[in-house]
Amino acid sequence: MSDTLLIPDWLARAPHLPRFQVRDTLHKYGRYDPRPKTVIIEDLVRFHGHLCGGLMEAAVALRAALDVLFPDGVIDRTDLAIISNNSACGGDVATYLTGARARFGAHIIDLGLSGGEFIVRKVSTGETVHVRMRPEVYPREVKAQMRKLESGDFMAEDVDLFGDLQWAYAGLLASMPPSQATLVDFLTEFSWPEPTCQNLGRRRDNDFKDAS
Repeated sequence: MSDTLLIPDWLARAPHLPRFQVRDTLHKYGRYDPRPKTVIIEDLVRFHGHLCGGLMEAAVALRAALDVLFPDGVIDRTDLAIISNNSACGGDVATYLTGARARFGAHIIDLGLSGGEFIVRKVSTGETVHVRMRPEVYPREVKAQMRKLESGDFMAEDVDLFGDLQWAYAGLLASMPPSQATLVDFLTEFSWPEPTCQNLGRRRDNDFKDAS
């Protein structure tokens, strides 16, 4: 593994490893930055702490969802809200890629959602999409091994096996276009739920993004 890339070389060479162009503001109370930033999988690993199947699953799912909401390819991180489950991996990717924070009510936790499943809203237009992994994509052995570890009845080598299975899953996801690994649907009559985090105030740092 390359120390600089933070991901294995075989994954770095994968034909459909997600990349993201994101748009933010120049500074607090600033206008839009005219230069988009590039976010790659290594950035998500730095933020989350490790590469895993759940991180790749979330990146692929959100790549597919954000392609629908931002067909020009540039994701406006000042204009998004998201609902995810409480997965450490998926939740971290959701926050990083959308800019939505639970403390401002823009990142909502729904324990009924599965891994790799998100509801994403473009705030300015109200457009909302539901993305989830295609059932046939998720390897059964990953889930079986995860249940074994969670049961408490496992050997040390089972932990290593689970890691190997997750990395194989990550490689599988990066080998196909996100649209082939996911299902994305517009939600035309979806009522956005109340925030799951205590109301700690409204986000203000993007208020002047359109100032003339």
